[in-house]
Amino acid sequence: MKEFTYHEPQTLEEALSLTSKFGKDAEILAGGTDLVVQMNRGAKMPSHIISLKNLSDLKSIEHKPDGNIWIGPLVTHTSLATNPIISRHLRILSEAAATIGTLQIRNRGTIGGNICTASPAGDIIPPLICAGTKLKLATQSGSRLLDIDQFFSGPQVSLKKSDEILTSIHIQKPPDFTGGTYLKLGTRRAAEIAVVGVGVLISLDESKSFCVNAGIGVASAGPTPLHCEEAENLLKGKELSEEIIEEAARVAQKEASPISDLRSTSEYRSEMVFILTKRASLEAFRRAKASSQIQEQ
Repeated sequence: MKEFTYHEPQTLEEALSLTSKFGKDAEILAGGTDLVVQMNRGAKMPSHIISLKNLSDLKSIEHKPDGNIWIGPLVTHTSLATNPIISRHLRILSEAAATIGTLQIRNRGTIGGNICTASPAGDIIPPLICAGTKLKLATQSGSRLLDIDQFFSGPQVSLKKSDEILTSIHIQKPPDFTGGTYLKLGTRRAAEIAVVGVGVLISLDESKSFCVNAGIGVASAGPTPLHCEEAENLLKGKELSEEIIEEAARVAQKEASPISDLRSTSEYRSEMVFILTKRASLEAFRRAKASSQIQEQ
């Protein structure tokens, strides 16, 4: 591992000053579960490490008066899996967080780190895509909001600039009569990177029959996390049934472009995109029908 200078800023302003100063020579340290591994392998060799561990403002989960849920980038996977706001309004996200690694990894790893690593196999990302998440990226000179499905540009490559820090994740609370789930296939039961992971979020009308909105996100099915917009559009406005859900799952399969690697063949991944999308959609539909109109404000 290359020698580096370690920085512990006490404020976001100080951290942004450091990213502005060191740029591409620096890496942001959140939980470190990805960065440290890459440094040990020599995949990343920064001259400066900027730790965000003292920035308590980036560790909160807030339910805003406008209905939005703001999540700090330093919130751990364990917190996502157990927080009552997330469990109540974004069950799909708490389910995904609970599938990540081991307990030790979930206690250290963060939602911001998972997003910024930009892995096509990131478990947190499909639920965030389903929910229409926006990312707030800040520099010394200002900030910008970016849709999460526009954030990724290639395997472990994103549009985050070297002087930017992800400061918050914005999710609009799903409407009444919404259900969602995340399903993950791995080659073993624990601590496994997804062979395929699928998140589905479905919102129904008051009759609980017609789909008014749908979100489908897939991990490990292309060079970036996949937003299956064609499959979503097939569901929207339709009276849902197993037949229409199966048709949408086939469309999602066609939208995917999986590869073959040590964990799976592209053919197997393609078929599992179909199977998991169908299963997740049926379960999301069931949960939406079972949901109550009365929600915590």
